[in-house]
Amino acid sequence: MRVSSQPRVRDPLNYRFTKKVGKGILEAGIDSLRKMKEKMKKKVAIIGGGIAGLTFSHCLSHDEYDVHIFEKKNEFGEIGAAISVFPNALCVMDEIGLLDTILNAAGKFENVFLKTHKGGVLSKSSPKSDYPVICIHRAHLHGILLKGTKAHLHNNKAVTGFTHLENGQLEVTFENGESSVFDAVIGADGIHSVVRKDIINDGAPIYRGYSIWRGVVKTTFDTGYASETFGKGQRVGIVPIKDGTYGWWATCNEKFLQDDQPEGTQQKLQRLFGDWHHPIPDLIANTEVILKNSLSDRVPHKGWTKGNMVLLGDAAHPTTPNLGQGGCMAIEGAYLLAKCINKYGLSTKAYGIYEKHQFPRSKKIINESLKLGAMGQISNPILIALRNFFFKIMPSSVAMKMIDQYFSYRVTKIEI
Repeated sequence: MRVSSQPRVRDPLNYRFTKKVGKGILEAGIDSLRKMKEKMKKKVAIIGGGIAGLTFSHCLSHDEYDVHIFEKKNEFGEIGAAISVFPNALCVMDEIGLLDTILNAAGKFENVFLKTHKGGVLSKSSPKSDYPVICIHRAHLHGILLKGTKAHLHNNKAVTGFTHLENGQLEVTFENGESSVFDAVIGADGIHSVVRKDIINDGAPIYRGYSIWRGVVKTTFDTGYASETFGKGQRVGIVPIKDGTYGWWATCNEKFLQDDQPEGTQQKLQRLFGDWHHPIPDLIANTEVILKNSLSDRVPHKGWTKGNMVLLGDAAHPTTPNLGQGGCMAIEGAYLLAKCINKYGLSTKAYGIYEKHQFPRSKKIINESLKLGAMGQISNPILIALRNFFFKIMPSSVAMKMIDQYFSYRVTKIEI
């Protein structure tokens, strides 16, 4: 047989066509595998697009779960107030890679003063930890968490009800009449949680007898410390946020949902706090947007789970803000619940371990915050004198020990 010594000439058009077809088949195969993998993922609905829900979305494995966040408001966002992110919560932000971003947007402080309404110093404490003590604008913290989430975001999606299906899934019904089925529902929808109503149904939150006003204001000074000032059934807290911007809050004993009209909020607050020490009157006077709430919480209640429905953050353990731990607990709980699910799946075991660790801690904080608030809102002159005397004689080491029991907690080190 005669073999030609001439090299075979490859048809360049045919080669390019074959290569293109092969590449297309490969890409189609990869896309098909990707879609198949997506279909195999468990679908998780987070009800509530606040700090708890967003933190949970960062901590849950997106390789295993298809996460959807539903927010009832028209837009994802937070209100104009400050929030404390103490060391016990910063360890979570460190774990999920957001620590530096948050620190760059926050204000650090090393000292906390307790004062009388005339400015007399009752005590000074200097918290020490492996993480700084910071405050940040809630909108900035929320924005950082929102920007980094891999979850699918759905705004203007108010939830009206749930149906527990026989296969363990849940059908979520929305206000617009639509419904979707999920393998699990995380109730991160705050103190008035519709998810809590389905699980616990313990009625309305409990009003604790005083209102709170909150604001954020840019100033021309920078004290570098935080303070809480005590009066007669009234208090004011001041925290540095960043570069001369301060967050402040003020409380006063009054009826539930009492209106500031016809006097007006600014005028009312100037009447209540206008003669208090610097810079309190100026902070209030220069604040453009002031928010008001009637402070409420709930009695700690076990049983945060019903089937594959679980409570998180304020939906599980709402607290008064007197320890500054409400947001911190939400962050801790989000990390812990996600860690349990990542290890044990959507299971009774995962939910049980989460509640086993989170419930006793949250119960203690809720009860201690309630007591601290009651002490701060005293209006009896004799009891006020006793309270102030107690603050003055209390050694700073005792105050530091009380603070450290919250700051030193590291949810990231819990073995599950």
